Amino acid sequence: MKKNKKFIFIIWGLFISVSVVGLLILLLLFLQPKQSQQSFNQPVEAKPIQSFSQQEQATYNAILKKIESEVDELTNIKEIVYCPDGITIKHIKILDSKTKKEIKRIVYHDDGKTINWIKEFDPQTSLLIKNTVHDKQGKIKNIVKYNSLREYVFEEYNPQTGIKIGEIYYNPDGAVKEVKTY
Repeated sequence: MKKNKKFIFIIWGLFISVSVVGLLILLLLFLQPKQSQQSFNQPVEAKPIQSFSQQEQATYNAILKKIESEVDELTNIKEIVYCPDGITIKHIKILDSKTKKEIKRIVYHDDGKTINWIKEFDPQTSLLIKNTVHDKQGKIKNIVKYNSLREYVFEEYNPQTGIKIGEIYYNPDGAVKEVKTY
């Protein structure tokens, strides 16, 4: 009788082991990614290696730019100027940490929360390089961008959608060079 119990115990152990292994195999097959309908005899198209390296380079450059902007954000000096009430922000001056020259000025509407305009300056020359004007709701009305030759572009935006609706390019003497409407 003891031999029969041992034999039954061994059979049950084998049955349970085989069941567990079978379930694991089914689980692995279920979790395995499905292969495409392509047959294995057809050649696989080689993806251009250059495009991958270009993507990699673009990602690398984006990461570097993000790091540089975060470092600049941490190292630049901010001067906050308040209205006479001492609570409402009038404007914020951001100074370059090395040259101590103003590189950005953010001026707020009377509420002290909504941006009125932002002026950005070249850190070396202190010349205005970008002026962004906002409406009372905080949407961009227009942007004026200047280059080193003092030519500039006036970009106009739709006040409801915030989408750019036109550009006017000017020469250094103020004459219109080109007009684009979107």
